[in-house]
Amino acid sequence: MSDGHLSLYFTLKEGEKADLEVVAAAAIQWVEALRAAAREIVPEAQIKVELVDAQESSLRFNTVLDWAEEQLARIEEGTGKHRRLAKLAIALAVFVPVTGYPTYEFYFGDQPTLSLSEEDRLRIDGFLERTRNLPEVEEKRRKMFRTLERDPSISGVGVAEGRKDPPAVLVPSKEFAERGGLWAIQDDVVDKRTLWPVLDVALIGPVLLNKPRAWTFQPEGLPEFKAMMKDKRFLAALDESHVREQLRTGIPMTIRLKVDEIKENGVWTVKRGGRSVVEVISPRID
Repeated sequence: MSDGHLSLYFTLKEGEKADLEVVAAAAIQWVEALRAAAREIVPEAQIKVELVDAQESSLRFNTVLDWAEEQLARIEEGTGKHRRLAKLAIALAVFVPVTGYPTYEFYFGDQPTLSLSEEDRLRIDGFLERTRNLPEVEEKRRKMFRTLERDPSISGVGVAEGRKDPPAVLVPSKEFAERGGLWAIQDDVVDKRTLWPVLDVALIGPVLLNKPRAWTFQPEGLPEFKAMMKDKRFLAALDESHVREQLRTGIPMTIRLKVDEIKENGVWTVKRGGRSVVEVISPRID
């Protein structure tokens, strides 16, 4: 099985056949959502639909994420080293609930077949964090589940790692309406949003503890700001002296922020405590 294989897996009610038009439309939305998620997790990956397999009680669309070596050379080191985890995160981004924080435990539970360590689980969560609240992923995900609602013969939809593997996660048809955004109507009119900027900053004030605490940063030519350091992998590496940096003034960093904003009197402002660092891109970790 190729590193890049993923399958969209449909289960069908006994003795019934799926509407090919519905399944094809849902598969198109799925692939478009995968591409949107991949642009955040592995920007250079190419996604191709490879084949369709049909059995009496299920239907499977197979896709391939193209991990060309010349592309991987341009991908950030951490993602390139963990292709399978990045692939799983891309697949799972399409199955993120309408509300709630996506975690490994929510999707996989204790499935032993995936053989993932606690570090791998945290890394998947880190990849998934990049796709949170991406409008394109959200739009395609909702369209996919709304499309599937049109065919009562489909009893579930999920994603598997390969052509013949059982689905790693399976969403039953009773949840299609919720995943399609039925309960998200109120969220669409609330004046709040989340941004995920990547910034080059100078480190002004670290907190040298392996705990989420507010660090102080300063972009060039702009005022200082505080953000909660929530990159668990970076904090653990700092704790073990695995960060490639020496203590000095003006340490340059590249960070990915999560910024929660609310609109007040027509102006977007950062919520109190609404700025956090979800990923330290540099300095690199050994």
